Amino acid sequence: MAAVTNQPIAMFTLTFQPLNGAFSVRPVCKATDRPAIRALFCAAFYGDRPQPFFDDGLWEIYDNMETTADDVFGAYLVYYRDRLLLLLEIHSAVQIDLAETLLSQQRTIGIYCFFASPAESLNLAALRTCIGSLLDQPGIVRILTSVAYPAEEPRATLLERAGFQLLPKRPDSAAVYCCTTESFPLLKTTVGRLAAKGV
Repeated sequence: MAAVTNQPIAMFTLTFQPLNGAFSVRPVCKATDRPAIRALFCAAFYGDRPQPFFDDGLWEIYDNMETTADDVFGAYLVYYRDRLLLLLEIHSAVQIDLAETLLSQQRTIGIYCFFASPAESLNLAALRTCIGSLLDQPGIVRILTSVAYPAEEPRATLLERAGFQLLPKRPDSAAVYCCTTESFPLLKTTVGRLAAKGV
């Protein structure tokens, strides 16, 4: 394995497209996307139960996650053609509640996903497209995410099907999932990408 070096991370774009460009991504816009974001979070936390979602604190976080051309971190909406599928938050790993041993690993980022519909058949392909595009960047070799109650959360199965592996955990902690250039099945079959990343 080549020596690990810090590499630049550019703004998130879909460089990996298994469905021939059918997916698209753009940064969240506070001026226009607030209703859509509120609906996504209501679906994630309350399901079909009508509940108000007070998002002022969320937008304070997003104000500090402004996307730039030189940085992948931020909040993005992922579409299939014109249909919104998910909100993808990309964080520095230190912004996720993880063990120190995980945070110390270089070229690691963290993500959170919020799906418009857990039953949507395109969720897996969309997630794989996002993960493949992130791992396609030379500055990223490892992606982490967490699920509080994996036995009750359909998203846990989706993560595993996308190439994430469950890491050992304490009984009182959230489940942490990891996807790497070695565990992501579609990236391994793409000629030259692993070699170009120095892995």
